[in-house]
Amino acid sequence: MSLRSKIVYILLVVVALYAAVDNGALRFVATRFFGNWQLDEGDANLERVLAAVDREQEALEAKGRLWADREGLRRFVVGELSDQSAAEYVDENLGVRALESAQVDALYVCDRDGNVRWGMVRDQATGEPMRLPRELPSDSIGRVNPLRNFEGNGVVSGLMMTSHLPMLAASTAISDLAGNRLDSDDGTRFHKPLYGFVIVGEFMDDALLERVGAPSNIAIDFERFGEAQLDERERELVTELTTGEQTIVSYVSDDDRLHLFSSIFDLRTLEPVLVRGVTNRDIVALGRKAVDYALLSTLASALLILFVLLRLLQRIVLNPLSRLTDKAIEIGRTDDTTIRTEIERDDEIGQLSTEFDAMLDKLAHSRAQVVSTARLAGMSEIATGVLHNVGNVLNSVNVSANLVTKNAQKLSVSDLEMMVGILKQNEGDIGRFVSEDPRGKHFLPFLVELANSLSQQKAAILGELAELGQGIDHIADLVRSQQTYAGAKGVFEQASLENEVEAAVRICAQALGGLGDVAIVREYDEVDSMLVDKHKLMEILVNLIQNAVQAMNDAGIERKTLTLRVLALSADTTRIEVEDNGIGIPAENLVRVFHHGFTTKPSGHGFGLHVSANAATEMHASLQVRSEGEGKGTTFFVDIPNRAGELPKAA
Repeated sequence: MSLRSKIVYILLVVVALYAAVDNGALRFVATRFFGNWQLDEGDANLERVLAAVDREQEALEAKGRLWADREGLRRFVVGELSDQSAAEYVDENLGVRALESAQVDALYVCDRDGNVRWGMVRDQATGEPMRLPRELPSDSIGRVNPLRNFEGNGVVSGLMMTSHLPMLAASTAISDLAGNRLDSDDGTRFHKPLYGFVIVGEFMDDALLERVGAPSNIAIDFERFGEAQLDERERELVTELTTGEQTIVSYVSDDDRLHLFSSIFDLRTLEPVLVRGVTNRDIVALGRKAVDYALLSTLASALLILFVLLRLLQRIVLNPLSRLTDKAIEIGRTDDTTIRTEIERDDEIGQLSTEFDAMLDKLAHSRAQVVSTARLAGMSEIATGVLHNVGNVLNSVNVSANLVTKNAQKLSVSDLEMMVGILKQNEGDIGRFVSEDPRGKHFLPFLVELANSLSQQKAAILGELAELGQGIDHIADLVRSQQTYAGAKGVFEQASLENEVEAAVRICAQALGGLGDVAIVREYDEVDSMLVDKHKLMEILVNLIQNAVQAMNDAGIERKTLTLRVLALSADTTRIEVEDNGIGIPAENLVRVFHHGFTTKPSGHGFGLHVSANAATEMHASLQVRSEGEGKGTTFFVDIPNRAGELPKAA
């Protein structure tokens, strides 16, 4: 991921986190604020609805007064009209048309004793008369009925729950025309003269409920406490109303609507009536919209700031860093330390550019020193490797030279000198000596035996001299191999890998004074001869076989087994394996055995395997190792590719 992408990603994350935290905090505060505001507004709206009900009640009281102040009605109540006049008065002034004109649903005219002189309740839906025998009996209004409990103004009114619908009712006293409605000592109760009373009522139908609730956006309803359908939460809230602790309680339902409850008393039974109001949480909804708009505003502002900041970063930081990066990549690709960034600024990037150019100057100087040091170190490593391999071969050469010396000392020269002395003594008559002298008769068989002995001794000396010559040639090739480090490539020749392995075994046997206690197991596949650098391969095999024998000697085991394999892995690769049952290699050392100077032997130098690995690489092969751990033996294997068409051959 580029630096630009990282910066954009980080800034986007910061913006998102800021927006989330800001919106979350704002939403939390706004929810509480607007929620409380909604509750307060809901309580106020319910109070407005109850005030509207009171106004409807006052309007109904006014209608009752208009009826009570009619002279004809007073005369009708007290019985001053004849039967015919009374009937005519009823036909002309009372009836359904009277209720319709007064816009009331109930009209009762009673005398002072509560007897109903005329009364009617009409169904507001059909306009037909109906009966409410329990609430408004047709014969008389009892003395204990609250509708007769007039206050000082001669009116009693309130809400009355009926079997049909809740009703607003107002009972107004009919008194003298002078307006002296009070005839009591304390001025609070009607006594005489009281001629009767008029009851007017208005059902709280849907239209009336809509009229009182619509201005406050509340759907209102009235229920008896005992008949109200309440869930557990609503019952707990209503309990607070009955205990008198609160006048209005509310809660938010699952459909996110505000439910409000209050209570008033039934005019007839004096029992509490539950007032239920339901309204939408418009204030909370507006608060949510405000928070959403705030979120959009925050995101828009943050994105604008992000855009401006990215443009500034692009110009001030990213573009100079991009130039600096391009220069660094170009330097890495071309290896040209003369390239300079040439960014002239007085800020940190300018300082970085200046230091980068200074570092390139120091790098160029250091590289020259490193090349010189590396050349010397390479020469030292080459010399060390050559000396190590020469030392291995010199052991074999020394053994061969000693054997040649011993065989030369064993030549039958003294027997030949003795025969020459005898012949000189009889040089005057050699024929008689050979035919008649007892010593002369054995001369010919002795001469034949001496010739055979000298011939065998000559063959042994020549064989050791051949081994000695081969060792000397190998030493010469090792010395000449230094040319590979000077740029010359090795010479590849056709060779039998089986023969090369056997030659390495013979060299090691001579160098180690024999392999008599080591059982050698040979597992050779039939493999065609290959183009290899014979001398480098010999270096590798000699090192591996000698290390294997030493590992088995260090393990102190009785049955030492050296397994040599030549395996045809594929048409393109052949493998040579050298396996021993010696001390093995711990897992942590498997990756270090080929490092220069690494050894676990007290007298070792850590050169052999390192030089062998380098030799394998130079002949385009690979040297690897595997071991199951300490005490479980080790296997080294050389994978040699068949690349006859790509490699140089001997002239």
